[in-house]
Amino acid sequence: MERITREKNELNVTTAFLRYNNKYHDTPNDQLKTAFHQTLGKHKTVIVFHKKGCSTCEKLTGDVNKLQKMRDQNNQATIVVDYMNLVTRQYFEQYHVQVAPTVLVVQKGAVIKRIVKPTHEQMAQIARE
Repeated sequence: MERITREKNELNVTTAFLRYNNKYHDTPNDQLKTAFHQTLGKHKTVIVFHKKGCSTCEKLTGDVNKLQKMRDQNNQATIVVDYMNLVTRQYFEQYHVQVAPTVLVVQKGAVIKRIVKPTHEQMAQIARE
């Protein structure tokens, strides 16, 4: 009985971990204005544009979460926006994003890198920059 309970608890932890890693952590709506203002600064800001339900986007969720975590630890800005959120659609238009997923690197208000449908390798490269 104890073994079954322990295995069940381990399964629950694993399931919770997978759910966390399979979900985008979008920038909250009330922080968007401040976050996008940071794109005008001298430091690079990474913006991830995705769409809920997009299979290509879902494949990159773990990569995006790693990127966010690494950049957060280094006090570097990362913005994540979902096309299905009506509040963020203006940013898709502003940055001329027509395909999800798209990743931009912005510095001093200018897009210095645009990757449409990035690969796992490209996401890892952005995380290292």
